[in-house]
Amino acid sequence: MKSRKGVSKNIWRLIVTAAVWLVVGVGMVMLGMEPRLVLLGFVVMVVAASLWLALDLGVAASKLDWHDPRARSGARDGHDLRVQILRSRLRRPTPKRTPARQSRSNDTEPVDEITETLRTVIDDHLIAEHGIDRRTDPEGAAEALGPDLARLVSDPSASKAMTRRRSLAGTIKLIEDFTKNSASTPVATKDSN
Repeated sequence: MKSRKGVSKNIWRLIVTAAVWLVVGVGMVMLGMEPRLVLLGFVVMVVAASLWLALDLGVAASKLDWHDPRARSGARDGHDLRVQILRSRLRRPTPKRTPARQSRSNDTEPVDEITETLRTVIDDHLIAEHGIDRRTDPEGAAEALGPDLARLVSDPSASKAMTRRRSLAGTIKLIEDFTKNSASTPVATKDSN
């Protein structure tokens, strides 16, 4: 069943189509073109139906957004773009390394690159949001980070375990929670205490 609004819209469309056919037909007759009014009516109906279809589809179709909304929000939501890049790399399958590729690659393992990037993100947020430099104040950094992230930045075996493919998503979630929480808390430096 159509709503009252839908029926009245269709009636208006028919009236407009008939009026266009009438105006064009009368104009052609007055100019002496001797039109075939049935054929003209058919052409006007096809053009009008195409126009109404295009207009209805334009209203019904939603705007397509090709950008990732999470990437657009960026650091405003407390998420660091570098963490989002690592998360996207985690979702994307990586090719297996063959001995030929290993011999051409440099000495750093991908896990080392991930660990260093995560440490850099954590260090940046510690300095920016808490005023703590992890290298000069490891105790204050451990207190601000919590036990899991403190192990990630200080214990090489824990950081290796936390950056394995199975546990990396959980580690990134910990860092996202830390950056989100530190973005919502006021900056506390040692000088203000």
